[in-house]
Amino acid sequence: MIIRQFCVRHGRTVLAQSSRTVNRGYATSISTDNPTFRPSERDAKGTTRIPGHPDDPSSILDTIDRAPTAATRLLEEMVESQHKSIRDLQADINAHSAARIMSKPASGLVSSTASPAPTQDALPFRNLKELNRHRRAMQRAARQGTHLTQTYDPSTILRRPPTVDDLTLPMLLANQTHLGHHTSLWNPSNSGYIFGVRDGIHIISLDVTYAYLKRAAKVVQAVAERGGIILFIGTRKGMEEIIVNSAKLAEGYHIFHRWVPGALTNGQQILGDCSVKVVDIHDNELPQYDDILSRGYHQVMRPDLVICMNPIENQVCLHECGIFNVPTIGVIDTDANPTWVTYPIPANDDSLRSISLIGGVLGNAGKEGQRLRKLRAATEGQATYDTSVLQDKLVALEEMAALDVQRNDSESADAN
Repeated sequence: MIIRQFCVRHGRTVLAQSSRTVNRGYATSISTDNPTFRPSERDAKGTTRIPGHPDDPSSILDTIDRAPTAATRLLEEMVESQHKSIRDLQADINAHSAARIMSKPASGLVSSTASPAPTQDALPFRNLKELNRHRRAMQRAARQGTHLTQTYDPSTILRRPPTVDDLTLPMLLANQTHLGHHTSLWNPSNSGYIFGVRDGIHIISLDVTYAYLKRAAKVVQAVAERGGIILFIGTRKGMEEIIVNSAKLAEGYHIFHRWVPGALTNGQQILGDCSVKVVDIHDNELPQYDDILSRGYHQVMRPDLVICMNPIENQVCLHECGIFNVPTIGVIDTDANPTWVTYPIPANDDSLRSISLIGGVLGNAGKEGQRLRKLRAATEGQATYDTSVLQDKLVALEEMAALDVQRNDSESADAN
């Protein structure tokens, strides 16, 4: 124990002294004979500090001058040789740079300082043929690789609605026409349209929806072909664009705000003050009827077919249509009564995708009926508006032409 404590106390001092002796042997001794390394007289003189502890690195033993050893001489020679090689290399670099600068002509020195004249960029293509070739190559490169074909775009069904011939069961399934309401909200009258129950929701049979939708489309086409007035009604939020697009396709009319009660039963009082215009097949106003219609005795016209997309909110409309025997087509969900309409379509009336599909199919059916009507009228030579005024003008022109011919004949006879 005593020896251990002695080593701990005095071992550090002994090791420090021995390490200083070894390091001094490898230290570089600088000769004062070389004027480069001789200290200047203006340099500050260092002060000698006596350390207070032998472990201090600036010990008084380090200030003792000793004769240079063989190791220090060898190290000094190596440093001198390196300095000499560096000085020789710097001299070679300076000589090479001076030779390159002096070898350049004077005109080159002047032109290097002046700014270069701007040059016009060359066109990437020499003519239009090369430009078109480049565009075709870029298009071919853009078509390479993988791309998605089956993507859903909500506006596609509005811009290009399907026709009756394009209708399929997968299309009905993809547009959510099979989803009904909760089983607690069902109407027992729809039991024949329900396929089953899944997660507490009634599933509508797509076979029934397909058959009833094709029947309704055939009715719309027949009414449009005979020149009937078709009215589309959809008063729920988000149905405005669907209803307007379907009415434009079928060349019919639309209501998307609300149904005014009494529009059919009391139409003379509600719609009597509305202005009435008579137009031709191109929606051009016919002025010859203004005198008759301005008296206010015109009769309120009733639609020949009403297509209702949300029958639950428009029960008053369906009741008025039933009073005047106006046929109706309605989208019947599992919570609605199918006896409210003449031609029910069992489908989901809460989904805009379902309503877009049904409205697009019915609108295209009306468009086909209008095409057939115009084709038949053109074949038979019939017109959809009164042409008596135009015929009178044509007769007057023919009479004037006949008078001119008779006058010319009489003048020629007198001349002879």
